[in-house]
Amino acid sequence: MKKSILLSIAAISFLCAESIVYDLGRIEVTGTSDIGQNKTIQTVDAQTIQESESKNVVEALQTIPGVFVQQTGKKNLTDIRVRGFDNRRVPIFVDGIPVYVPYNRETDLGRYTTYDISEIIVSKGYVSPMYGANTLGGAVNIVTKKPTKEFEGQIGAGVFSGDGHEEFMTLGTNQGNFYGMLSVSNYQRDYFNLSDDYVVAGREDGGKRDNSDSKDSKVNIKVGYTPNDTDEYSFNYIAQRAEKGNPYYASNYTGGDEGSRPGWRNRHWRWPEWDKTSYYFITKTAMGEHMLKTRWFYDEFYNKMEDYGMLPGSFNATVPTSTSEYDDHSIGGNIETNFKVSDTQMLKVALFQKNDYHKDIASASPGLDIKAEGITQSIGLEHSWQLGDRFTWVLGATYDKNTIKKAEYRRTVAGVTTIGEWDHYDSDSFNPETALYYKLNDQTTLYGTISKRSNMPSLSDRYSSGFGSDIPNPDLKAERSLNYEIGAEHKLSDSHILKTALFFTQTDDYIARMEGVAPVAGICTVNCSQYQNIGEEEHKGFEVAVDSFWNDELSTSVFYTYMDVELQKSESPTAKYIVGIPEHSVGARLKYSPFKSLDIIPSLRYETERYVDNRYSTPTTKDFTLVDLKIAYRVTKEFEVSAGIKNLFDEYYYYTEGHPEEGRSYYATVRYTF
Repeated sequence: MKKSILLSIAAISFLCAESIVYDLGRIEVTGTSDIGQNKTIQTVDAQTIQESESKNVVEALQTIPGVFVQQTGKKNLTDIRVRGFDNRRVPIFVDGIPVYVPYNRETDLGRYTTYDISEIIVSKGYVSPMYGANTLGGAVNIVTKKPTKEFEGQIGAGVFSGDGHEEFMTLGTNQGNFYGMLSVSNYQRDYFNLSDDYVVAGREDGGKRDNSDSKDSKVNIKVGYTPNDTDEYSFNYIAQRAEKGNPYYASNYTGGDEGSRPGWRNRHWRWPEWDKTSYYFITKTAMGEHMLKTRWFYDEFYNKMEDYGMLPGSFNATVPTSTSEYDDHSIGGNIETNFKVSDTQMLKVALFQKNDYHKDIASASPGLDIKAEGITQSIGLEHSWQLGDRFTWVLGATYDKNTIKKAEYRRTVAGVTTIGEWDHYDSDSFNPETALYYKLNDQTTLYGTISKRSNMPSLSDRYSSGFGSDIPNPDLKAERSLNYEIGAEHKLSDSHILKTALFFTQTDDYIARMEGVAPVAGICTVNCSQYQNIGEEEHKGFEVAVDSFWNDELSTSVFYTYMDVELQKSESPTAKYIVGIPEHSVGARLKYSPFKSLDIIPSLRYETERYVDNRYSTPTTKDFTLVDLKIAYRVTKEFEVSAGIKNLFDEYYYYTEGHPEEGRSYYATVRYTF
């Protein structure tokens, strides 16, 4: 399929598009005239994505305060944390469709390229009940492009360090009552280079990062029908095909003060297939002054992992010692009705259901596949009320329920392997929330929010055996949080906008993977782990951001985030710390255009250290400062050439102990837009 994508791109000599946001793909209301507008959300638009040269969603979201990179080294997953909460607690949506893996709710946002994206919406404080369940830490909605012209497009290509290259093409048409879009892309590299400051350790000898190759190809087809000014119906097909290696553990660290080395630190894994396919149908139908919206989806995820062994020298192996295959899919939908009660009141009601199916394929033992099934249901209500010229009050709630239908496992007795069934435990939660907005004057809006949210344990949290290293825990409780936020948006002048937010979140029954758990015969015998409700956790901090437009030549964006995250009460004697969250972070970007055809865009990101093990205070990651530089030149209005350097000063840094990130790298890109 990847070859056909490349051939399609090469065969077409024109390119891409002035596309607008696909409004059907939005869940949160963003229109300034809408009663229920959520003033706490933050958005990354297509222009910012292009100017920051963000090739995947993780890179794009680093322009948002309170969002941090999360790198799970032992699976080579690149995701995000929102105010300290990882992606299992911050569901990811594409055009309002949940796209996380059914089994474990992981997403690997590093595989989600940005070529077909119009905006990314991040909800952190108040999260609309229209998102459904499991939004304990927020929600992220990736909204794709929609064409506006009779014929429009963009085509481009680029090269970058690591023998990498990219090709992308978007074509669209809007004929009034009908629109269509085709987007194809390919992004791949053979390796990435480590910083010169990296010291050889573990299995890594520096220079080219071993087993760090990756390939990502995507096709996005959108067909829509708009019979009038209010109604719209759209079918969407998105196919992602990826391959990736799993870079080797690159440290001599053995595991804290007492010293142990879990087996995953010796892994030699590869994913020759990481395939995701989404089919979804979205509708919007006006009924007088009311609106009916529906979303129906079928989402497939298949991946194959090859294990080449853990013994010395296995990193040179060419034949895997074992293969793991997972074939998951989800089917579901939601119905949302918007009732205009009056000119100052809006009521929204939504029903949501998602059926998740997981299959662990026994490649070497036909007939011993194991399956797991769960159903997530949610009822959401939201009432927005304009109280005079200055106040807006929003009151919402969801009732969420998770039901386990199947949870199989393999068991071996006297040399005979059969299929067993784990116990089933269901979860439910009632989650009320409210937001109050006050327009102090034309320059300043103040707001405050209070919300109770929850996160039901995933199938993986309950039942995963972790290749013999994890002990299942079917009776895990749902996590529950109480969230407070106050904030303000203030126009310092017509050219400078200040945004601030102060937040506090208290989470009970927090779920974490605990290492050093006592062995259980027949399940795990050494270096065992288990997902447990470890206790009460607190997240508190504040964010401040200033966007400035000094003149036609110069604009800047600066933000700072302070995070204080603590485990207040622990039900596990060994759980003491929350991993993966920096206390301080700073981001800054400047755009200087000495003349209309030239942009010079430097950017900076600084983070303090993070804990890497929830049992030990040391080691931690290192604090780091990354500086990028991009120069873009428009030969004509339609044709742009850009080049840049990422990690300009070759900083040695990492998010996960033993998994260093890329050193200095270079890129060049050409785009033609019509």
